[in-house]
Amino acid sequence: MQIERNVENDTSIPDTQAHAEAMSLPINTVVARLIALLGATTVAVIGGVTETRAVTQWTDGRSPQRPNVLRFALQIAMMIGGETHSEMVRAWFAGSNPHLEDQVPMLMLRDKPLNEISGSIVAAARAFAAR
Repeated sequence: MQIERNVENDTSIPDTQAHAEAMSLPINTVVARLIALLGATTVAVIGGVTETRAVTQWTDGRSPQRPNVLRFALQIAMMIGGETHSEMVRAWFAGSNPHLEDQVPMLMLRDKPLNEISGSIVAAARAFAAR
């Protein structure tokens, strides 16, 4: 079964544009956008912390321990759906992904070094965005 893509309602952006935007924003803005897209609990998981209070502190100027992972997560979120499809973006990050050997993207981002998984996550996001 093939799912047709509704281009008129598509808010995903090309990977190069998503990368440029995620890398150029201040980290507190990156975190705020991730909270809006994924929710504070998922951002905490990706950021490697156990409490959402830390996530809130990141928006108030405290530096996260893993800013590169948070920027990468925003890049991926923008590639697959953006702000108007936050429910779909949340599901993508929290669900088992067949393009990632049925692993869960947010747990991969929490548990594995970014340099080992970034290529496969980008490929999975591109495949999802192209559906």
